[in-house]
Amino acid sequence: MFSKILVPVDGSENSKRAFKQALYLSKNLRGEITILHVADAPPTVYLQSQKVLDELLEKYSKAREKIFKDYQELAERETIQIKPILVFGDPAKEIAKFSLKDESDLIVIGNRGMGHLKEMIIGSVSTSVIHDAKCPVLLVK
Repeated sequence: MFSKILVPVDGSENSKRAFKQALYLSKNLRGEITILHVADAPPTVYLQSQKVLDELLEKYSKAREKIFKDYQELAERETIQIKPILVFGDPAKEIAKFSLKDESDLIVIGNRGMGHLKEMIIGSVSTSVIHDAKCPVLLVK
């Protein structure tokens, strides 16, 4: 039923809880897990030096590797293989877009727990994903 599980991750405790729930589902349903980290595109418009840009991209890369490493360690404890993917852009749009491209059966996403008033004003990634995704979404609090 849920053979392709997509888990958007950002290193927060909420996304780790969602990932642990996905591990449980994967183990019981024998589904594969893809973790998706959506990063802000590095600023390139105002950089005058290629060296500065290269250093900035290297810092981005190391930060993302650490995020993926943390999830990889959790998956290895459960003897589950995961596929890490990094994309750049707006998180909500990229998650929904990737879930279509990857033909995900389920998105398991953490909830940041924003208050109702704040959520009504600025929205949240999880709310947008719930509305935009074409597959079921499991929101983990």
